Amino acid sequence: MEIRIYGDPAPQGSKRVFNGRIVEASGNKLKIWRKAIAAACQNLVTEEHSLLLGPVRVEVEFYLPRPASVTIKKRALPIVPPDLDKLLRGLLDGIGQSEVIWGDDSQVVQIEAVKLYADDTETGATVTIYAL
Repeated sequence: MEIRIYGDPAPQGSKRVFNGRIVEASGNKLKIWRKAIAAACQNLVTEEHSLLLGPVRVEVEFYLPRPASVTIKKRALPIVPPDLDKLLRGLLDGIGQSEVIWGDDSQVVQIEAVKLYADDTETGATVTIYAL
């Protein structure tokens, strides 16, 4: 299945302990991104769709906004933050929280991911999920 998520991909930071409670370090940008993920996942739900319960492979392309001051000649690929692993953390947790694709992101056993500048497309992500 393929999911196209539109919006500004946001990284998910680490969890922290605050006053004895585990708190997820997330800002407003991540909340907006999570809503976009949930909406894109919900759009895939049909009567034939069933929750994936076994192992899955995920392929993802993140499309990030290119800063106006950064030309293709100056920097072809986004080798600056956000880190790819933190973008993946936000995406995979967001798909899991949608509760319509898989039960938990621990089911992901293979990942292929890339981050690119959104020069010829809208910002967001294209995600392809394969049941193994």
